[in-house]
Amino acid sequence: MESNMGIWRNAHVNRKVKAVQVGEQNAGGINIKVDYELTGIGVTYTVSYQVQNDGAVKITAAIDMAGRELPELPRFGMRLQLPPAYKNLAYYGRGPWENYADRNTAAFVGIYKDSVSNQGTENYIRPQENGYKTDVRWLRLTDESGAGLQVEGAKPIGFSALNHMTEDFDPGMTKKQQHWTDIKPRREVYLHVDLAQRGLGGDDSWGALPHRQYRLLEKTYAYSYILRLIPGK
Repeated sequence: MESNMGIWRNAHVNRKVKAVQVGEQNAGGINIKVDYELTGIGVTYTVSYQVQNDGAVKITAAIDMAGRELPELPRFGMRLQLPPAYKNLAYYGRGPWENYADRNTAAFVGIYKDSVSNQGTENYIRPQENGYKTDVRWLRLTDESGAGLQVEGAKPIGFSALNHMTEDFDPGMTKKQQHWTDIKPRREVYLHVDLAQRGLGGDDSWGALPHRQYRLLEKTYAYSYILRLIPGK
């Protein structure tokens, strides 16, 4: 995977702003649209922001890979970095343990609460992707006063909220003998808000791919979610 899909590792880094459009304020708020080109792979990526009149922000992200022969997309979503104080998590989705698109039937939909520090799954021999949740309607990250951020998916989303960056788990192009003692927690909270992430696969123990319905094989993807501030007590 690190070789076959490696082009996506840094696809977001060299992006060029092609156009910015700012609309007039109306009953829904103000619309801002930013068109990017992911220059390393020649792909169009668009982010639209609807700044609503109540202060919430609706974000819509879309990618168009039409006409390009690219490796399978492992994940489509966005990442936010939050201050350490936002360490209290609540969400409405599948839980309480980690679950993925093809590994979630034993994780039931409900409202769950926990600390971000407990969200990681550290019983893998090698540090790797972990702590994910699927079929999520909303999530909240708050500080001790109750102030924080709420994320509401227009449709069910996937998310993880960890004290690690994804890059912390990535050994690069070779399989380094890392262990959890080599991965130091960060103070910040790294929140992924995704349309979808590729399933885990593993019908056998020597590399079986996820079933087709759990892979991101289309040429276009788009999704929306709302960011809403939560006032403290």
